[in-house]
Amino acid sequence: MANGRTRTEQLKYIRLHQCSATFFSNGQENQDAQQAQHELLDAFSKEGTTSIMPIAKVLEEGKQTEPILITSSGVVVNGNRRLSAMRELYAAGDSKYSEFTHINCMVLPASASDKEIKEIEVRLQMQPETKLAYTWVNEALTIKDLMQSGFTRDEITRDMRKDIREVMAMLQALGHAEVYLKDWRGQPEDYELVERGKQLFGDMARDLKDKVGEHLEISRRIAFLIQDNSSSLGTRAYAFNFSFGKKAPDVAEALASRLGVDLNQPPPPSSDKDEQLAIDIDDESEGSSYKPLIDVMDDQSRREEVTQELIAVCESIRASEQDQKRGQAALKAVKDANTKLLEVDFSNADPDTYGAIDAQLESILLTTQKLKAEIARMRAGARTSTAPGI
Repeated sequence: MANGRTRTEQLKYIRLHQCSATFFSNGQENQDAQQAQHELLDAFSKEGTTSIMPIAKVLEEGKQTEPILITSSGVVVNGNRRLSAMRELYAAGDSKYSEFTHINCMVLPASASDKEIKEIEVRLQMQPETKLAYTWVNEALTIKDLMQSGFTRDEITRDMRKDIREVMAMLQALGHAEVYLKDWRGQPEDYELVERGKQLFGDMARDLKDKVGEHLEISRRIAFLIQDNSSSLGTRAYAFNFSFGKKAPDVAEALASRLGVDLNQPPPPSSDKDEQLAIDIDDESEGSSYKPLIDVMDDQSRREEVTQELIAVCESIRASEQDQKRGQAALKAVKDANTKLLEVDFSNADPDTYGAIDAQLESILLTTQKLKAEIARMRAGARTSTAPGI
């Protein structure tokens, strides 16, 4: 029942059917819980990728290709999807699947501890070349569960075949996602809302790791508004991720200006009763505070207004940066051309290429003269347009 791949689906089932939070975790002897888990696993058995054929499709040949791994008490450790698929095929009544009346199993020794069993399960499930990939949320929840179960970081990185930096980044991304669901959306553990937010929450883990106090809180809210509108923003959602990173102060100031929020007024005394998010606001700069803007962003009645103004700010900053890049394009091209010429080495040049090289150099000289004449004309024009009385 404690299956990492179905973790978010279990939470969704509990929410939709208003079950107890322990419906699955304590459901080993509960027929309803067993049936619900079977249905979840059967759905997963029909999933595949371009490189991995769905398990149900493989088993339609009527043969079990490898044994299922179980504990000495009969709990499945690896092979849940295969078991569910075989049950469904056998229940169809086709004699082709009569072999599935009995399932081949490998049994772990009774001496295997809970930690050892969990370790075996994770190692087997994290084989990317043979297993259907976990969603990013289920993978992060697995890491969180392993840590809470006493696994060390070294054990987790070894069993999951991941670098420690990747493991910690996934935990940080999950942390931001859980704050978003619980405190921003008021829908704790509704992970379906963040399944497609891997890029955004991953960027939050990277860009917010050194932020504290108001800087962290304003950056979070900017990111959360983008996540709220990721479907309507489409590819712009990714393009706007700069807004909660290094550009967050610029975005916050521009947003405050558009909303008529004064960031220079001293913040009021802190109060616990009205805070929607757990805000850690330090007195970081005298006479200036993001708190007034944070309050406006937390106001549900102004959420749509704030969102539209944030999008306008992001569009403006993005357009300005693109214009700046275009303004530097000519200089970059000249620098690149000069660098290439400085790299030329004639010492090993084929004599047969001397004529062609000379022709190219003549062309470069002519092009250079034309470009210098053009820049001289543009300079003269610029001086004329800025002269007094013009």
